Amino acid sequence: MRGRAHRIGGIAGALLTLLVAQKVTAAESGADDASLLYLGSGDWERQSAPRKLALAADFMRIFCTDQRMSAASLADCLDHDRAAGAPFERAMACVSALSAGR
Repeated sequence: MRGRAHRIGGIAGALLTLLVAQKVTAAESGADDASLLYLGSGDWERQSAPRKLALAADFMRIFCTDQRMSAASLADCLDHDRAAGAPFERAMACVSALSAGR
């Protein structure tokens, strides 16, 4: 029984090491799976157009029950809104402005 527990512990340790290595490799390669919530103020400008659209769509899916604003409109709003603040805060302002205007 003791040998089995030792093997399971070894396997768990190896899997954990692989997961950490994979995360580090993804970070080093520039792969970014973060949501708009975690982007810093300068990070939005560094994203590609398809990535901006994906981030905006993800934001709308998670944070907005009212889907009147499309992801493309949100991405455009974030591109043109140069207000200070994190992209998440600016996205909330964009969506709120649309809701207030209707």
